[in-house]
Amino acid sequence: MALLKQFTSLVTALLLYSLVGAQQTSTVSELFQTRQDSLIIADYSASVQAEEQYYVAGSLIRSGQYERAKWLLESINNDQWMLEAQFLLMRIHFFQKNYLASLELGQSIIDSNPSADVLQRAKDEIQLVTQYIRPSEAYELYIHTHSLALKTVLLESLMYYIPYSTAQRAYSELLTLYDQESKNTPLALSRIERQLSNPVQYRSRYSSQRQSVAPHGHHYRIGVLLPVFDAQDPRYDIVREIYQGIFWSVESFNSNTSDSKAFLFFENSMDSNSVKSTEETQLHYAHEQFTKLVLEHQVDVIIGPLFSNEAPYYSVLAEEYGIPLFLPLANADSLDLHNNFTFQINPSFSGQGAQMARFAVEELGFDTLGVLAEKGTLGAPAAHSFIRTAERLGAFVAYDFIENLEVNGYGITDYTQYFSTDTLDSVTIIDAVYAPFTGTIAQTLIESLVTDLEAMQSTIDILGSEEWGGASINTQRLPYTSIHYTQGFSVDTSASEIKAFSDQYEQRFGTPPNNFSFIGYDAGDYILQNLYKIKNPTSLVGYLKERSPYRGKAFMIDFRNSHINRRSFIRTIPAVNDKNELRE
Repeated sequence: MALLKQFTSLVTALLLYSLVGAQQTSTVSELFQTRQDSLIIADYSASVQAEEQYYVAGSLIRSGQYERAKWLLESINNDQWMLEAQFLLMRIHFFQKNYLASLELGQSIIDSNPSADVLQRAKDEIQLVTQYIRPSEAYELYIHTHSLALKTVLLESLMYYIPYSTAQRAYSELLTLYDQESKNTPLALSRIERQLSNPVQYRSRYSSQRQSVAPHGHHYRIGVLLPVFDAQDPRYDIVREIYQGIFWSVESFNSNTSDSKAFLFFENSMDSNSVKSTEETQLHYAHEQFTKLVLEHQVDVIIGPLFSNEAPYYSVLAEEYGIPLFLPLANADSLDLHNNFTFQINPSFSGQGAQMARFAVEELGFDTLGVLAEKGTLGAPAAHSFIRTAERLGAFVAYDFIENLEVNGYGITDYTQYFSTDTLDSVTIIDAVYAPFTGTIAQTLIESLVTDLEAMQSTIDILGSEEWGGASINTQRLPYTSIHYTQGFSVDTSASEIKAFSDQYEQRFGTPPNNFSFIGYDAGDYILQNLYKIKNPTSLVGYLKERSPYRGKAFMIDFRNSHINRRSFIRTIPAVNDKNELRE
């Protein structure tokens, strides 16, 4: 539970972002102007004065505590401050995605025959909502509101963003409703009529998408689902570093972004209190934790869970609630569930196989290849994907050995004999062999393959999995062989940007970052960059599948036309000698 307490304190510190050194003698309005929200909340929350209640509510809103702010605002009964309270309530409804309530409250202010400046403020607040929501959301609100005035505002905002026939039908319905209620038609209806008067022009300007505009001070709410372990558990450090990386990305976003703020909300993804874990208890616990984030904390996206075996329980819920779920570490191919709202940041093994095939054929120019992998391991889907992609690109896979290597005690000579480059041997000479060895036996298989190639004096290149990067290989044994291998993530610790990040991270958290810190940071930074770009989180899923690749500190992320990251790194251990010498 020590980690959970640490997480709680970190989240609290984020929610109470405040400037220090405030003078207690300052008025509450002065403190509010200087954004000293934590001081206002601490010193004025018990006040019964309307002005102080109003500013406490404003500070609570800026800290993401909407329900507390709503309760305070609804208790204000001072005429002077009730109107201001209504405007803040409009903003709370907006932040809580209760757009219809926000619009109807704004319309009620307009219907109260206010002064000209108040009337304009209410119209501006309504416009903030209509400019932010997607056309599909606006049309749904148009259908559900009973206010003719709001129907008119919403329909006008939808011009050129819904099909002409839909707009024409809605306009006709509105005219009928105004006639039935014997009300004068507003000027906005005349503008709509003019826009619909030329069907050809309307259709030429039509677009189903529009860029959302967010109000100043907009909030993004990020949920985090990670398992909590005791400090003695070796997995404790993994989770802590990933969370601190996410947290640091949020702090960086908040310090560098003046018109938007992000908040973190944490829930434990693993039921540590369950005596016996069954499929039913795991499903129930996942639903409980997920709905806390979605319904209670009203998050826009969720990062987590951590492990592949947890992911399926939450992936189904992401689809059900329409909340994007980002898996920072899970990379099993079994997670390829085609759920529209689940994004796998860590490239899958099949994805790495496909990328290696493209690299071999398109960049290295290889056209004849071999494959050696162990059936039933994580390398098997990588091998199958490699074969499919290479053949689709026009290469010939002469040997595709995906076998149960354990049967023969992991002796692989029966397969490696075909990787000779001696023209006297009765074999098809290949350019390279793809050997995606994984698991505890990987190093043994790597050594066996190198030994067999060395014995045959083979000069083919080796294409491999990440395990090849960790192998201790004397390149003099295969002087004409280059080794190319994939990495799901990689941190260039020699880069000046990474060194500066590491110094700041260590100053903030007391320890230098490790790979998991960078992974957490990239996950948070990637999400926040894209949320800030599109403004409205409901557009995130579609946008991610169209945007250009992201280059982070540990990951390259590319979800184009996919929900699995298509980009991994390819590293090369170059040959000692040039193959051209052999040809000469």
